[in-house]
Amino acid sequence: MQGQNNTNDNENDKIQHVSSPYNFSYSLNIITLNVGLFPWAASNYLEHNRQVIEHYWYNVLDNKHIRLNWLPLNVWDGGYNTIPQDYFDVYIYDTLYMNYYISQGWLSILDRNEITYAHEINSNILSMIESDNRKYYGIPIYGCFYLLIYHSKDKELASIKTFEDLVEIASKRHFLMRKLDGELKMSNYLTLVGSDYHINHITEENININVINQLSHFYKHAKLVLNETDRHSFKHSSFYIGYAEDINTVLSVDENDLSQIEFMPVPFNNDDRPQFWLDCIGIHPQAKSRGLYEKSLQLANLMTCSTVLNEYLQEQFYVITTNHITLSHLSAKNAIYAKLQILMESNSFRPSSLPFAINSSLSVKEQRMQAIALIIAQHQKQSQSIANTNTNTNTNSNINTTS
Repeated sequence: MQGQNNTNDNENDKIQHVSSPYNFSYSLNIITLNVGLFPWAASNYLEHNRQVIEHYWYNVLDNKHIRLNWLPLNVWDGGYNTIPQDYFDVYIYDTLYMNYYISQGWLSILDRNEITYAHEINSNILSMIESDNRKYYGIPIYGCFYLLIYHSKDKELASIKTFEDLVEIASKRHFLMRKLDGELKMSNYLTLVGSDYHINHITEENININVINQLSHFYKHAKLVLNETDRHSFKHSSFYIGYAEDINTVLSVDENDLSQIEFMPVPFNNDDRPQFWLDCIGIHPQAKSRGLYEKSLQLANLMTCSTVLNEYLQEQFYVITTNHITLSHLSAKNAIYAKLQILMESNSFRPSSLPFAINSSLSVKEQRMQAIALIIAQHQKQSQSIANTNTNTNTNSNINTTS
């Protein structure tokens, strides 16, 4: 049943797992670590990623007696429709659910000295998940933020400070935007209402209609909404707004034109700190009770090591890694990614976490789906209101003209 951990001692025997090319002579000496990767970031490279990790785990670290069992998508999807089970050892999760997982006892807390490659992680990003003095509920591996791409000569866009500034400019421009769906609308809403907001605060009684109104007006001005399966040229657009990972996927930018283009984190909050999505590698506390904590920690550290990540990510120039060494490695091969690195390592880049989900009588999935449904319904109402206002304005204008 979702929302409750299954404590059946035989559960481990039932787990469907992804096959490995390594052969094991099953005996009492073979130990299994149950590992959940993040299926959305680098989704087309999951098999390659597993092979890289297995190579270092079995051959370099000589852990041939400890089998890695890869959890399939229906068992672990990053936390969107699944929850961590007691038999999990290591799993990558979206920090949107961090507080909820902590409250349920699904995350081990790590001391800074347990994070072997902490010095390789962007310090601004690592500090985002510091729960206490040098203690962390995971190790950051991927990140994402909203990005505004504009022409370097555009002084009006270069000077914006708030979301309202961007909305005002958008009403007069032709710009590109990622395809809108319920998840994106909810993320937009959460970033605008502030970092102390939570998913289970979104009800009909307290939903912020002013924010819905702002977003509805903004979406109305998007002249072209991108489909993530297409590629669109930036050349003939005023600006682009979307995820940082879009720079080498849905958006086509000629590297020869890069000197004419600037990047800016989208100021959804009325300050200069961009909101940041973060994915971390967590260790389930039950790993310790099984005597697998040390090996789970070794695997988590291996997965965040630049040597492994450099090979792991390869040509994946849309994945935003939190490891600054791997960031440089990818930047050396891709000029657009290199420009993004300059932004992320600048003194002005001080990201803050997106609002966390907290414990509630509803499961995380139910909270999320309920919030999305409510936000979409409110957007539809607001959009209809805007359309009616425009119709009435046009009608009155025609009457006056006729008169």
